[in-house]
Order: sequence, then C-alpha cells, then structure tokens
Amino acid sequence: MLHPVIERMEADPKRLKEHWSLPPEDARFLYLLCRIGRFQRMLEVGTSIGYSTLHLALAASLHDGHVTTIDASAERQAQALQALQEAQLADCVALLQGDALKVMNGLLAQGKAYDFIFIDARKSEYIQYLSLAEALLPAGGVLLADNTRSHRQQTADFIAQITGSSWWEASDLETPNGFVLARKRK
Repeated sequence: MLHPVIERMEADPKRLKEHWSLPPEDARFLYLLCRIGRFQRMLEVGTSIGYSTLHLALAASLHDGHVTTIDASAERQAQALQALQEAQLADCVALLQGDALKVMNGLLAQGKAYDFIFIDARKSEYIQYLSLAEALLPAGGVLLADNTRSHRQQTADFIAQITGSSWWEASDLETPNGFVLARKRK
C-alpha cells in the first residue's frame, strides 16, 4: 500500500481510465523511479486528476523534493489539488494551469531547471515537449514519456527522435501503456 488516497482512486478504475490516468503498474514504476532517483525538482506535463501527481508527490515528500505539474483543464487541476490535500501532499506540489507548451516556455524564460520530467499530455506535441525538456533538464536529468505503446502511431516520431539523438540515452519500455525512459547526456 503506497497511500490510502491512491488506493481510493485505484478502487474506481473506470474513473482513472476516463481521465487518461496511468495504469496502477505504470504509476508504481513512476513512483519507484522517482524514489530511487531522489529527484529534487520534478516537472509533470499532464496532471489530469492527479493520480500520477500523487505518486510523484509521495516520492518527493520522502526527500524534500518538489513537483510542478501542468494541465490545461482548471477542473482537472481542482480535482488533483483536492486529492493532494486529502493525502497531505499539497505542500510539495505547484499546480500550473494552462497550455503545456506555453507554460513550459514560461518556465524556461524564468530560468527553471528540473532533475526529472514526466510527459503524459497531448501526444501530437511530444516532439515539442522534448525540445523544451532538452532546455529544462541539465546533463544527467531524466525524462519519462508515457503512452509510447498505447499511442504508438502518435508517438513514433518522438520515439525515433529521442532514441536516435546524441543528446539522450533512451530505452523504449514495454509496460501497460509503454514508457520511453531517457537520460540527458549533454
């Protein structure tokens, strides 16, 4: 058991699926990766109702880390905030509402940097997210992108670019939805 709020959300798989949340196995992988990585500054692109955000926040809370999460929907962000407050994890999360590309460009303009970026938003924008991630992550930073199997057609160019780039060490992982896990080289 990771957390009672996570368990409660998992008890309603239909709701998780309706809101494009990670399958529980993928969410546990995300949590474990962030816990092992001990990332201090995490960026999530695609909050939805906060299921993956809870996993990130739980890992962050164990080593004084912080999560910044972006979603276009104010309604979904309100649901995520409610779940984070119930889990007593809201203090380690900043919720930013708006278009992910615009918000990420704003973070870049502010000089923000992250140790870890999790991408789970519009699949048609994955290449653009990758370009911004290259600027927001220092050398050694880690990127995890969701839906590389479940949305293979929409993510194929992204997968080809990241796995063929000299900027990244990357692996296409076979999980329920599929992940690309990558470490920035330069």
